[in-house]
Amino acid sequence: MTEQAAAVTGIPAGLTVRGLDRDQTPIADWLCSCGHHERATGRDPVRDLTARACPGRCPHPTAAA
Repeated sequence: MTEQAAAVTGIPAGLTVRGLDRDQTPIADWLCSCGHHERATGRDPVRDLTARACPGRCPHPTAAA
């Protein structure tokens, strides 16, 4: 039996940040158009992720066929 990557449909690529109110822990989720997902929790990691995320442009190297 061969393994296949899970295909997720219906979730748009982009950056989502929540928990920005006082006394909340900020959380950011970035779903790249290539399917790569990153989550950051905490003020400094969220700031770093939002600076690095490129909605609309994939910065991840693709494997050459």
